[in-house]
Amino acid sequence: MSFHPVSRYRLSTRRRHYLLAAGLFLVLGFHVGVWAVQLSELASALDLKPGTLGMAVTAAATAGVITLFGGGRLADRFGRRPIIITGLTGTAAAFVLLGWVASSDTLVAVFVVYGLMVSFIDLGANTVGADYERTYDCHAMTGLHAGFSLGALLGAALSASLLSIGVGFRVVYLVLAGVLAAAGLTVCQASLPPWGEAGRGESPGHRTQGVWRIPAARLAIAVVTVTFFGDGALDSFLAIYLRQAPSSSIVLTGMGIGGFHLASLLGRLIAARLLRRWGERRVLLGAGLLASVGIACAVGAPRAASAIAGLLLTGLAVAPIVPTALSLAGRSAPGRSGQAVATTTAAGYSAFILSPALIGGIADATTLRTALALLVGTYLAVTLLSGRWPSTAPKGSGTGHGRGG
Repeated sequence: MSFHPVSRYRLSTRRRHYLLAAGLFLVLGFHVGVWAVQLSELASALDLKPGTLGMAVTAAATAGVITLFGGGRLADRFGRRPIIITGLTGTAAAFVLLGWVASSDTLVAVFVVYGLMVSFIDLGANTVGADYERTYDCHAMTGLHAGFSLGALLGAALSASLLSIGVGFRVVYLVLAGVLAAAGLTVCQASLPPWGEAGRGESPGHRTQGVWRIPAARLAIAVVTVTFFGDGALDSFLAIYLRQAPSSSIVLTGMGIGGFHLASLLGRLIAARLLRRWGERRVLLGAGLLASVGIACAVGAPRAASAIAGLLLTGLAVAPIVPTALSLAGRSAPGRSGQAVATTTAAGYSAFILSPALIGGIADATTLRTALALLVGTYLAVTLLSGRWPSTAPKGSGTGHGRGG
């Protein structure tokens, strides 16, 4: 990969593009942090069992897959901006509705709306990240996903703080809706990285086949799928698992979730440097092994505090896996990065469809601790798949400074 001198004007434009991309990941992560902390409060208010909650989350994930399969083509045809604005404003509306939910039947309907809309944000953020990497010839996805982790940390901390001082969880949903709506207004006028370069650098054979048939894209899809299986289980049941642990509390649960995302943030910042030094294959091999050790420690811990320690290691290790895989997917199909990212993400969301229902069902039959122990195997699978990862040349950091990022 070659790097070229960047003009002063281009550096200024590049910084704006990077800040916009990072802002999208920040808002997406903020919503996830609030979502994770709020789930236990929502389940308690509606008296939901783990299996019922898992099925509701599964409904949201199913709707998200539908969005992603169609959204990738829409993003490549009409651009990223309409997709992102639709996602931000639609998700804001879903959280306004969620603030009024009073029964499990209504909850499923609102979760479906949420799943349809939030997938547009996910697709838009990752596609803009892939556009940035292609435009500036650098590796930026892991650094951008660090913004996601920072947002998740802030969202979890704010949500837990508001709950601890007596603010109702329904009010917190309205606050989140306001943040998403404001982000949507910002994107209306923001500068986005160029995207309309269909087919550049892609062979005619690749352009006529589905992106899932491209070997590199297929490998990325496999890695994201098994990783999202674990992520889906943790997102759905982490707060409940910590609340059930001895000596737990709302504050400790919020600290645990916030600490998990803080560890992910640090992991991505560290991984951004390690990827340039060691390459993607070695980093992913180590990440899979450490994540499996971390989750084993978390589910084997006797108290909430020690379980959090294992989760911190898991968050640190798993951090670079998905962004690195999405980066591979985006560069595997030049000119169709929207479709490649969408297909890869849709496969991951499909794992969400299985994960909450399977983990919730096993938890109902045994214990939540036993169900979460299955995640050790998912991260070991990442290690095995990483052994087939293609070699990559060192790339820039993508921060907007220096040659090649």
